[in-house]
Amino acid sequence: MYLKANNFLRHYFYPHESNNYKARTLHTSAIVFYITLLLVFQLIPGFIKFTQPNVLGYATNITLNSVLDLVNRERTKNNLAPLSLSPQLTTAATQKAADMFTKNYWAHVSPTGVSPWQFITSSGYSYLYAGENLAKSFSSSEEVVAAWMNSPTHKANILKSEYSDIGLAVMNGSLNGEETTLVVQEFGTKVNKEPISKKTVSENVKDNLVKEVEPVIQTGSVSQAGDTTAKAVFPFRISKTMSLIITEFMLVILFLDSLYMWKYKTSRLSSRSLAHIIFFLSLIGAIGMTGIGVVL
Repeated sequence: MYLKANNFLRHYFYPHESNNYKARTLHTSAIVFYITLLLVFQLIPGFIKFTQPNVLGYATNITLNSVLDLVNRERTKNNLAPLSLSPQLTTAATQKAADMFTKNYWAHVSPTGVSPWQFITSSGYSYLYAGENLAKSFSSSEEVVAAWMNSPTHKANILKSEYSDIGLAVMNGSLNGEETTLVVQEFGTKVNKEPISKKTVSENVKDNLVKEVEPVIQTGSVSQAGDTTAKAVFPFRISKTMSLIITEFMLVILFLDSLYMWKYKTSRLSSRSLAHIIFFLSLIGAIGMTGIGVVL
């Protein structure tokens, strides 16, 4: 049994006499099969969208309570007081998310020049300090908060000692033909609370507006706001995961093939292992950068 398994693995995955010193998984017929699989998985989301237009790729595991809990855990770990959920800031966050969908933009400041601070003040919240974090296209609360914590500017907002309140919104909609979930955080401290820092209001507002510039995104209809608890389908994520598995599998086989050729100084007319490895690394990078969550 062991011998059969060993021969099978060696024949299909490693250069050997039985496969003419080229793994069967690298033969032309096998490569055509992998490419076909990649094409199929890339076409799945479009096919599902065409046949079932009402099936949306909304996040199932992003809720206001879980985001708030994760944020306050991070603050507690850094010896900071937890933030209180503010109804006014939550209204501001919801209005900001809806505004991004309806006015076709993904930015802190709208195309008409409306800043986050205007949403905050229009909700009736008079702030001494204020800040904003944005996220889209994540599938869980943990992913959202982890991405914010991995960004120095977003982490600074979450761990800013001057903040006492937070508002949150989770909103579903369609961005440029792709269904997504937007997450908005609005931070603040009211003017009637004792200031902790000597910075002026204008300085703090400037500091807390994350400065990265993202491309404007054409948007569609807005579906809902608040906690997202209904079941949903993620055809794109399934497609992306399977595509990454296939390309990473190919990369491992190519690496083994290159290792064998280097060790035994083998020359093969059809071998371009280094070029193939570079190609598949580029492919993995391209797949990995497509449709992943983004913070702003």
